[in-house]
Amino acid sequence: MTKQDGPGRRAAFLVVACCLLLGLVAAPASATPARDDGWVLSTNDPSKNYSPTFVGNGYLGARVPAEGHGYSSKPIVTQSQLAGFYGAPSAGQEERAGLPTWTTLGFGRGDDVYGLGEWSCGFGQLCPAAYGKISGGAFLESSHPGSITGSYLAGLNTNNTPTVGGRDVVPVRNAPAGPATLAVRYGNGSGSAQTVHIGVNGQSRQLSVPSLASWDDWAVVTVPVTLNAGANTLEVTVADGDTARVNVDYLALYPEGAQPPTQVAPSTVGATTNYRQSLDLRTGVLSTSFDWTSPAGDTTSFAYEVNANRADGHLGTVSVRAVPHWSGTATVIDEFDARGLDHASTRDPQVDGRTATLSETVVSDGNLVTAGMSSVLRVDGRTLPTRAIADGGAGQRADFPVRAGQPLRITKFVGVASSVDTDRLPAAPQQAAARTAAHAAVEGYQRALARNQDAWADLWRSNISIPGDPTMTAQVHASMFYLLASVRAGVVWSASPGGLSSDGYSGHVFWDMETWMYPALLAQYPDIAADANAYRQQRLPAARAAAAALSTPDHPVKGAKFPWQSALTGKETTPDWSPDGRQEIHINSDIALAQWQYYEATGDRTWLRDKAWPVLQGIADYWATRAVPDPAGGYSINDVKGADEYHDNVNNSASTNAGAQASLRIAIRAAGIVGRPADPAWARVADGLKIPVDPVNNIHPEFDGYAGQTIKQADVTLLQYPWAVPMSPELAQNDLDYYRQRTDPNGPSMTDAIATIAGAALGSPGCQVYTSLRTSADPYLAAPFNQWYETRTGGAFDFTTGQGGYLQEFLYGFTGLRWGTDAVAVDPFLPPQLPGVDITGIKWHGRTFDLSVGARTTKLTLRSGPPLPVRVGGGDVRQVRPGVPLQLPTRHPAGDATDCGS
Repeated sequence: MTKQDGPGRRAAFLVVACCLLLGLVAAPASATPARDDGWVLSTNDPSKNYSPTFVGNGYLGARVPAEGHGYSSKPIVTQSQLAGFYGAPSAGQEERAGLPTWTTLGFGRGDDVYGLGEWSCGFGQLCPAAYGKISGGAFLESSHPGSITGSYLAGLNTNNTPTVGGRDVVPVRNAPAGPATLAVRYGNGSGSAQTVHIGVNGQSRQLSVPSLASWDDWAVVTVPVTLNAGANTLEVTVADGDTARVNVDYLALYPEGAQPPTQVAPSTVGATTNYRQSLDLRTGVLSTSFDWTSPAGDTTSFAYEVNANRADGHLGTVSVRAVPHWSGTATVIDEFDARGLDHASTRDPQVDGRTATLSETVVSDGNLVTAGMSSVLRVDGRTLPTRAIADGGAGQRADFPVRAGQPLRITKFVGVASSVDTDRLPAAPQQAAARTAAHAAVEGYQRALARNQDAWADLWRSNISIPGDPTMTAQVHASMFYLLASVRAGVVWSASPGGLSSDGYSGHVFWDMETWMYPALLAQYPDIAADANAYRQQRLPAARAAAAALSTPDHPVKGAKFPWQSALTGKETTPDWSPDGRQEIHINSDIALAQWQYYEATGDRTWLRDKAWPVLQGIADYWATRAVPDPAGGYSINDVKGADEYHDNVNNSASTNAGAQASLRIAIRAAGIVGRPADPAWARVADGLKIPVDPVNNIHPEFDGYAGQTIKQADVTLLQYPWAVPMSPELAQNDLDYYRQRTDPNGPSMTDAIATIAGAALGSPGCQVYTSLRTSADPYLAAPFNQWYETRTGGAFDFTTGQGGYLQEFLYGFTGLRWGTDAVAVDPFLPPQLPGVDITGIKWHGRTFDLSVGARTTKLTLRSGPPLPVRVGGGDVRQVRPGVPLQLPTRHPAGDATDCGS
C-alpha cells in the first residue's frame, strides 16, 4: 500500500510508533548528556533511550543509525533527504522523495563486512520483513503501529495499482528438512481480501489474506511448506494478477504442529563492544567508535565520521578509521542502499573501477525531479581498483591485503545534485555530482573536513548560551544546529516540520516555517531567512491561480492564496480528504508577516519593492475580497480553521482575523515606502475586521460561539506575539491564564513557547514564565542528541517547528527584542531560575550586536556597523556606538517566582 492508503497520515506524517513501543519518547532534559560546555552530545549505549540523529548542510541530509553508517529500520527508519526533491505519485499529491542511503561504507573480510553482512533469520524465529532485501518498488513504512520492529514491508500496491515485481527476500538458516509451517503476519485495511505471492526456495504460490478492521490491525496466516536442510529462502512477491494492498510485518518458519515462535531475529551480524557515538554540534560531524567481532571471529576497531559538508552543499563524506586485529585480504564496500529509497526509482548504476567511482541516477515519481549521485572511494588517500558488487545493486568493492594492528583511513566522497538545484550548477545533475565527488577526493578528506569546520565556525559566530547551565545550553545549541542543518543561504527551498531529518509531513512546507522557524533564523542569519521568503515569492503565480479559482460571480476573490501545504510547484498539496487546504487560510498572513519582518530587520527597500511587494499586495487583495460585510457592521471572515486545528468551519477566528488585519496594514505601510498605491479597501476591511472581547471573562473568544472547548495549541495567545494586537495587560494576562487551562496537554510543543514570550513581555507573576519555558521543551526532548518530538507521545521527528519556537523564547522572550523600521526594541526579563541569557551576532540594518541578559543588568554591545538606535522598554530611543555598551535594568516576575512546585 502507499502512505496515503492508511488513515494515519492526518495526525502525523512521520509516525514513530516504534519509538513509543520502545520507550524512546520524551526523555527529560536531565537524561540528555552534555559535554564540552553544551557542544558535544553522546551516548555509550544505543540500546536504551536512543533515537538516531541526523547530519545536514541545508541541502543534503541523512539520518545515521547507531551502526554509525548506512541504513537501519529501527528504532526509526533512517532516511537520506535532498532539498527540493519531490515526487508526484500517479494519483496523489506532491511528496518529498527519499534518496538511496548514501552513507553506507562497510569493511571486513570476505562476506563478513561490518554493517553489510548477509543477514539471515534462524529457523524458529520471527523474521522481520524490514530486515530482508527489498526491491522492485516495494519499500518500508512505519505509519501504522504494532509491527515488531517499528517498520514493515509496504509499497506492494501504489495508488490501487499492484507494484508488480515488488519483492522482499528473507534467508532462513538451520532449518530441518521436511514439512514445516510458514507464518505470515500482515496488515490489510482495504475492505476486501488481498493477494500476494509467497515463495520458498523459488517455488511460489498465491496467498490470499482476509481484510481486517483497519490498517492499524495485524493478523497471522499460516501456510504448510516443505524445507531443505540448512539454508532456505523465503520471498514475498507481487506477481501479475495480485491485488497486493497489504503490508507484511514478519515471516516465520517453525516445526509442523508446534507453537509459533516468539523470539525476534536480531538485525545485526556479529558482536560490538566499547561503543560510543557523539555529535559535535560545532562541526556537524557524527562520530561512532567501537570494536566489532565478526561471526568468523575477526575483531576490528572502527571509528566512523559522517558529515554533510557545510562549505559545499552538494558534498557528503563518510570516513572510517579501521584497525583490523587480523591479517589477510580485506574487503571494503561502498554502496547506495536502495532500502532508503522512497517515492523515487533508480537508474543506470555504474562503477568505474579504474577511478573507484560509483554513480547512479535517481528519478522521483512522476519524473518531477532527477538527481545524480556519485561516490569516489579512497583508501589511505589512494585509488584502489574496484568492481561492482555481485548482487546487482548500486555498489562497488575493493579487496586488498591488511596486517594486524595497521590502521586504515577509508573514505567515500559523495556528490549529489538535482535538476531543481537553486544555486545554478553549470552542469546536468549527474555531471555536477561527479565533479563534486572527484574534486573532494583530490583535495582529500582532511581538507574537506577543514572547509566544513570553517563554514560551521562562521555560522556559530552567532550563538545563544545560558551561562553556567551546560545542559540547557546544549538544548539550545542542538535546536539551532538542527534548524541550520535543514536550511542554507542560496538554496531557495523552505523547511518542512521535520527539516531534512525525514520525510515527515511529506516534506511539505506549512506555516511552521514562517511563524516558528523563520524568526529564529532572522535574528542571526538573515541571509538564510531570505531564502524562505524567496521560496514563497517564486510560487506567487500558483497562489494567484489558486485565488482566481475561488472567485465566483457572487463573490469575486482577488489576489493570492498560498497553499496550506506547499511542495515543489506551489500548488495546494493538502490531501483531498482534508478541509485544511480550504480553511487554514491564515497561512497567507504568516507569509505576509515574514516578508515584512525581513524588511524591518534589514531595511532593504529595493528588496521590498522588487521581491516582497508583489506578495504583500497579492495577500492584501485576497483578504480584502475574502472578507465579507457583516450585517451588524464591519467585516467577517467565515468558514475557516484557525491556528487551533481542533475546530473546523468557524467564523471570525481570532487568530485568522488578527493576521488578516495585520497583513492589510502591512501592505498599506509597504505601499507608502515603495511608492505604490494602496487599495482603499485594504484600510476599510482592516478597520472593520472583528476581534471581539468577552466582557464577562475579559478574554478574546477564539471564534464566534466559542464556549471554552479544549483547543489543540496556541491560537488566541498569538494575538500578543507575534501579531502585537493592542490590548491591556489585564486582558493579555487573562488570555494566557484562560487558554492555558483549555489547551490539550498532548498537543504540539509550540503553545508554551508563546506563553513564555508573551509572559516575559507582560512580566507575568510567579513561576509562570519559567514553567512555560520548561514545559515547552522537556516533554518533547529525545535522548541522547536533544532532538524533538512533535508531541509528548510522538508525532513528527525531528520536529524543527518546536525547536524554532524554543529558540524564539531566548531571542525574543527574555530579551524583549522586537524589530522596527527605525530602531530595535529591547525590554529584558529574566526568571530567577535562569542565571542569564547571552546572545551574539544579532543583525539589524547592517549592524551586528550582542545581548547579555543578566540577573540585574542587561548589556547591549554593538560589534560592527554605524550607531544602533535602540528603543528601551517601549520608550526613548538611544544611540549605541561601538565600544560603549548600553546598560539597562533587567525586569523580574512579581511575587514568589522561586517555588514552582513539582
